[in-house]
Amino acid sequence: MTERSEPADLISREPEAWLANGRLHPTKTLPPGFIHFHSLDLSNRKLMIVMNVVGLLLLFIFGWLFMGVAAFLNPQFFWLELRIFAATLTLPAFLLTIALVVVLHELCHALFFWLFSRERPKVGFNLLYAYAAAPDWYFPRRQFVLIGLSPVLLLTLAGLVALPLVDFLTTARIILALTVNAAGAVGDFIVVLWALGQPSDILLRDEGTAVTAYKSP
Repeated sequence: MTERSEPADLISREPEAWLANGRLHPTKTLPPGFIHFHSLDLSNRKLMIVMNVVGLLLLFIFGWLFMGVAAFLNPQFFWLELRIFAATLTLPAFLLTIALVVVLHELCHALFFWLFSRERPKVGFNLLYAYAAAPDWYFPRRQFVLIGLSPVLLLTLAGLVALPLVDFLTTARIILALTVNAAGAVGDFIVVLWALGQPSDILLRDEGTAVTAYKSP
């Protein structure tokens, strides 16, 4: 872990913009005295391998978990779940579900970026990936954790509310969507766990392939 001073132009002269009632608030300018504290490099090869392996395991874990929840909410589903999944897991349906989940996942991040910063975040989509970011903002740890967990919390809640209300075929597709969303959030889980392991009085900045923490000495 290394420490370095930030350039002078990053030092805020208006502390009321980042501190209120003794609590840190989102800011676009690093507060006085805050310096680089720690970083998490998500492009690290070993970490990427771990994320892929854990993500694959989570597919089975969350799939089993959400199927169990569906069976509990609708006991008849227990006897039909395998046949329904076999019928619904066609390649077009699978790809469409993944695409929809990716879009909704990033929109959840974007929503919470906006709620905390009140500034429109950057959202982008292409054939390879999607992203939502607020690269010019520094967020307190509590808000950064909520931003990271928002897709799993919001989409899982929405899916669980919908499960008792839909037909068998839609149930299977919702379970698939919930599983893909939760397992695909492995990167979010790692970032959140890392952030929770840092001191509470820090500011965090999402730099795309890395997350950097800043702290007052």
